[in-house]
Amino acid sequence: MTLELPGGEPEVAALTAFLGQLFRALGLSLTRYAARCNRDKGSVSRYLSGARIAPKDFVDELLRQVAETTGQSVSPDVQEHAHRLRMAALRVRNASRHEVEELRERLGAAERELQLAGVRERHLLRSLQATEAQAAQAEQRYRQLETDRAAARYETGPGALERRSDGSGADFAREELRALKQELDLLRAELARAQGLRHDAEEQCVRLEARLLAAEAALATQRARREREFDYRAELESPAAVLTREFARTVGTGADPETTAAELCAVFVPGWAAAAAVEVRAAFVGEDGAPDGWTPDGLLLHRLGTAGAAGEDRARVVVPRAQAERILREGAPVHADSPEGPVLALPLAVRGEVFGVLRLFGGAGGDGGRAAYGRAEAELLAGLAERGALLLDSARMHRAEARLARALQRSMIPDTLPGTPWARPAHRFRPGGHRGGAGGDWVDAVPLHGNRIALVVGAVLGHGLPAVQAMSRLRAGVQAFTLLDVPPARLLRHLDDLAQRLGDDHLATCLYAVYDPVARTCELASAGHLPPVLLHPGGGSTEVVLPANAPIGVGGVPFAARTIEVPDGSVLVLCSGNRVELADHCAGLTGSEWLPEQVCDFVLEAPGAVERRDDLAVLAAAFDGAPRAEEERYEILPRPVEVPLLRRLVRRQLAAWGLGSIADTATLLVGELATDAVAAAEETIGLRLVWTDRLLVEITDDQRELPALAEVDPLAEEGAGRGLLLLSRLADRWGAERSSYGRKVWFELSPLRG
Repeated sequence: MTLELPGGEPEVAALTAFLGQLFRALGLSLTRYAARCNRDKGSVSRYLSGARIAPKDFVDELLRQVAETTGQSVSPDVQEHAHRLRMAALRVRNASRHEVEELRERLGAAERELQLAGVRERHLLRSLQATEAQAAQAEQRYRQLETDRAAARYETGPGALERRSDGSGADFAREELRALKQELDLLRAELARAQGLRHDAEEQCVRLEARLLAAEAALATQRARREREFDYRAELESPAAVLTREFARTVGTGADPETTAAELCAVFVPGWAAAAAVEVRAAFVGEDGAPDGWTPDGLLLHRLGTAGAAGEDRARVVVPRAQAERILREGAPVHADSPEGPVLALPLAVRGEVFGVLRLFGGAGGDGGRAAYGRAEAELLAGLAERGALLLDSARMHRAEARLARALQRSMIPDTLPGTPWARPAHRFRPGGHRGGAGGDWVDAVPLHGNRIALVVGAVLGHGLPAVQAMSRLRAGVQAFTLLDVPPARLLRHLDDLAQRLGDDHLATCLYAVYDPVARTCELASAGHLPPVLLHPGGGSTEVVLPANAPIGVGGVPFAARTIEVPDGSVLVLCSGNRVELADHCAGLTGSEWLPEQVCDFVLEAPGAVERRDDLAVLAAAFDGAPRAEEERYEILPRPVEVPLLRRLVRRQLAAWGLGSIADTATLLVGELATDAVAAAEETIGLRLVWTDRLLVEITDDQRELPALAEVDPLAEEGAGRGLLLLSRLADRWGAERSSYGRKVWFELSPLRG
């Protein structure tokens, strides 16, 4: 094969001649060589002809192939010659790229010099340390010999010392020490020179790096300028190519059907039509009650978007019957004439169903043109209409998903929160206007036994249906764990494990608090959530500082809780927004006697909260401790003879509290549960009585297995497992849960029963 050398630059011609000589030595065709090297045949041809400067890896690969074919290794001189030819050709063809590659090579060489200088410095430093250690030892031996010699002189006298030793050992040690000190001086000087060389190499690397960065930036600017020139030349392409590119760039940027329809119409006006309109069935946009269907004149459609002088958006239009029937039956473009000029009606269909039509008015040529569309133009426009239909359907599904997410979110936010006589919670929820749709914020309140109440505020990070679905799962998990009376820190630990098991990719923050009106305390735990604020009864507020825990979904992290004292008349404020300055907002609540509803409204109307685009949920709970709280505890051994004694103690205590109306029921249930506990327990059995506005009874033992409600004869003897059955029939509320000691079965009775 004969390779023609390009005229012009001598440097490029020299490189081309050298590469051609190497290629001819292979004895291969261009096609076979390209296949062997796994390269594009056109690129190889351009490299060998000089149309493009070959990259370094191509030249190195060609040299290696020649060496393998001829059986002779390529000498370093030949490699250096090939490199010089390539760099010279690159300098005249592309100066910026030549400068970048040259600087890269120089920086690589400087880095290697820096590495060698560092290695030499470390070697000299180790040698210096070893020599210093030898010198210290030699000096110690020399001083010891001198000391021994002086001591011998004083003990035996000068004459005897001269007869015993001539001092050759001390002289040898002195000479050894002098030689080591000279070696130390040489090593220190050599180390100083090595450090200077390393410092110079470092400065050289820094300078070359700065020059390389500047050269790369200049090369990037040059490439960007060439791309702009290419874009400008692309504007001179055929109108069809320009339309296709503009369609891909401008249509489908919105998340709603109206915006997409407007973009679809605007891309054709004025270059391809004087006006355009997208008209769809009312069911497509979710207007079930709107008129839709056939009329005597044609098909009634909903105008979704327009451009030009096609009329107003959201109007009702009638597509002529002839056009509508052909579009629905054949699903093909329809040409028609009108007083305004030619009209091209393009069907909009997805999954084989036509849901609308795209009509272009005025014909090809735009504003002044009235020529009918040709066959090639109609096919192009029909293809773009198909793409537009897919974009419209995607926007419609996105809107439907957003509406579903908002509806699901609203179903998760309760209208009112349950309270207790000693805790009055209230909440407010305001949906945001985020483009992504509904968020994952939620609030909840769950009454617990013993007049306690659990307050929950959470927020799943993200928006849309996935975030709301994750919120619903976490909310259900919180309620389930709350009913088991799990402490706040452990509840967050279980919730984090649940999120890991469900496989949600979303992170969530959560604040969980349990208020006890008897102890007048509140135990709180936070998973990366905004700290709550406690409003004091006499005025003022305090931000409750909680342990900094990770959000839900991180996995494998501990959670800690904090217990605070809550005076009567306090209000605890929780907020779902982590970017709301809750403490600053609550500082504006001057005075006292704020109702929970008023606190929620105040936080929502604060300046920082009003401007939020995200959803915002606020929960405020007013606390009033139980004014009358009596408590008594008993312990018995797991022996049947202890049960009658326990019943008598309970009856006596209830009579002392004035609860004779429920004493029989309470004594019966205590006897049944105590008998069941005696049959299973091995250690002491505990009984706790708490009387506020209702009676709470708790029985604990050392067993971990929770009792299960089963079908037994209510008239059976005591101890036959009928305790839970009687609880379900006689108690106002009851439950069984695990505790740190073992298990706990509790029930509540109201003194107003029957």
